[in-house]
Amino acid sequence: MLSSDKAIVEGLRSASLVGIGAFDEAVGSVKDYFGLKSQIRSLRLKNTRLAYQNYQFQEALLENLRLKKLLQLKQKSEYRFIPAKIVGFSPQDFVTGFILASSQYREIPKNSAVITAEGLVGKVVKITKRYAICQNLLDPNSRVSVRIQRNRELGIVSWDGGNGLLLENIPNTVEVKEGDVLFTSGMSQIYPPGIKVGVVVSVQKEEQQLFQKIHARPAVNFNKLEEVFILKERPTNDPRK
Repeated sequence: MLSSDKAIVEGLRSASLVGIGAFDEAVGSVKDYFGLKSQIRSLRLKNTRLAYQNYQFQEALLENLRLKKLLQLKQKSEYRFIPAKIVGFSPQDFVTGFILASSQYREIPKNSAVITAEGLVGKVVKITKRYAICQNLLDPNSRVSVRIQRNRELGIVSWDGGNGLLLENIPNTVEVKEGDVLFTSGMSQIYPPGIKVGVVVSVQKEEQQLFQKIHARPAVNFNKLEEVFILKERPTNDPRK
């Protein structure tokens, strides 16, 4: 057919060439499409890997910043700071709080204060084989002696039944304002003085009551905790004091 000079054969040959050319062009387009799709998939994979690495770098940076703030406290303290990771929640029928893991668990005393750079978390209430149980401020049995920073008034902080705290034993004659900061008073063998506990968010006075009803927001966001420090008092002859 290709060697024939007849007009009809030439027409068929031309039509065949056009068809073959169209077919080759279509195949080429398909190849280009799948090649482009493969490139896009490869780029997405690289982008995902880079994003994952970026997340890791961000987490490392944030962790370094948190630890730096804690270490700044550590340098000024008469207490040893024992680092611990939160690895779970304590059994609800036992205490509201966290399960802590630490390589120095053997050195953790019961009733030690537990803190972060933001403020007070609670106290250690039980030591198990490799873990410590921390009671946080939202436990129904938690009580902390505090002082209002602005006027130095003493009170007791307890759980308010929700996600906040109650500041109790403050007479109606004492001025308390929203935004007042609460710190541990030091009137305790468990909590050292000067640890931030919370901030006052509402104040209610009733004429028939002797004491005000004061709600406070915890200084620590318990839902975001990852690591904490357990305070252990240094011996008086400790050269590192």
